[in-house]
Amino acid sequence: MGHYQPLLPDLILAMGATFILLLGPLRDSQNLRDFLRWISLGLVAATAATLVWVNHGMATPYPLVGEGWLTTAPLHTAFAVVFLATIAWTILASTVPDEDAGEWYSMLLFLGTGMIILARAANLAAVFLGLEVLSISLYILIAFRYSKRSSLRGGIMYLLLAGFASGFLLFGMALIYAVFGTLQIAEIRTLALATDMGPMAKVGFGLLLVGVGFKLAAVPFHMWTPEVYESSPGTVTGLIASSSKGAMLAAFIPFLFLLETHWSIIWLFAALSMVGGNLLGLREIRVKRILAYSSIAHIGYVLTGYLAGDTLSANAAFLPSITGVNAVFFYVVAYAASILGAFAALGYIQGERDLTLRDLRGVGRRNPVLAFCLLIFVWSLAGLPPAVGFFGKIYLFSAAINAGYFWLPLIGLLGSAIGIYYYLRIIVHLFMMPADASDPKVHASTLQEWVMLGSAVAVIALGLFPETIFSFLRAF
Repeated sequence: MGHYQPLLPDLILAMGATFILLLGPLRDSQNLRDFLRWISLGLVAATAATLVWVNHGMATPYPLVGEGWLTTAPLHTAFAVVFLATIAWTILASTVPDEDAGEWYSMLLFLGTGMIILARAANLAAVFLGLEVLSISLYILIAFRYSKRSSLRGGIMYLLLAGFASGFLLFGMALIYAVFGTLQIAEIRTLALATDMGPMAKVGFGLLLVGVGFKLAAVPFHMWTPEVYESSPGTVTGLIASSSKGAMLAAFIPFLFLLETHWSIIWLFAALSMVGGNLLGLREIRVKRILAYSSIAHIGYVLTGYLAGDTLSANAAFLPSITGVNAVFFYVVAYAASILGAFAALGYIQGERDLTLRDLRGVGRRNPVLAFCLLIFVWSLAGLPPAVGFFGKIYLFSAAINAGYFWLPLIGLLGSAIGIYYYLRIIVHLFMMPADASDPKVHASTLQEWVMLGSAVAVIALGLFPETIFSFLRAF
């Protein structure tokens, strides 16, 4: 049974999701919809508790990964717990569907299953399985409002392009297996570092990077991002921007050995994303698309920290002594806390067309709590103190400088300065412009307002006490 113990969290969540999927259609009532919400939260909590229990019982030190299907390394377990927390947050923050509630909560739980498989994958097959479970769940959640043509368009677009990218990923994995004769990432790492990679191995890892670049929406594989973000429900968009990309980053961490051979590709992804994402955001007036382009830039920031790897530099006298991997974890948490709240708040603002900057006028007067929370989230995304996003960028850029990368942090700082402009446009329209004739309605329940307020307080609190995130990581 010890061989199956690491699989318990995945089994609990997947079986629970199946149970909810079967239970939902039995009866269409408000009581059942509320029951499904709370039982979904209970399943997420049980899965997180099981993850912690498995970790303390079988932990293997990072950077070594397990020799089986999944790893119980502390960093990867911490990632998985964070992703479960974002699923729980989404369940609380999203509006209970008037119909198909069972399908809604089931897909969220299946999405969480894909995330924790990806976060803890020690095998190429596990990476692909987790990615496909995550992607299929997202296809359905993006197109969940199937009565709207835009939702169906976004779901189909993501389905086609994600399937195309999965082909690159799978073909790359096939070439890697052909060269090294194993699917275990630890064994591939050992063999790749012990010998010179041949052309087939380099091509295989290159194709793998193409698939990863698409899933992260790094430039030049970012084309799907604005359309899909705008078409999705607000809380789902937040999950796409934060946890789904975070899960891909967590699965990519065991491939740090590629920095020996493919660092220039990752460098190019980071630089192009920071420049392209921020420049594209300047000319956009639709709010979800602004945040979509900004998310491309944020991937560039994260890849800057990723390039620093998992070693501390001796030249860290005036900068925080932190590894690039830990900086990536910090930023995934900080960015998730900010972007989830921002997209959820925008989802509560309902108009007859796609939300534009003009539609934000007067929201500060009609719903000051929601507007204040959106201000905090946008402030953090801009990387301004004292919000947690400020320290996230400091840690990423510091790790990169300590590892000898100087141009990327400079590009990141310039990109951040450009990004402040379009973030401030959102704030100006929220509070400093007179209400427009369109006057979109703001629909947020008391529970949702409290969730928003708690999230905004957490963004500031984590900024004031950033060591809390590292303490959480060390607890594993």
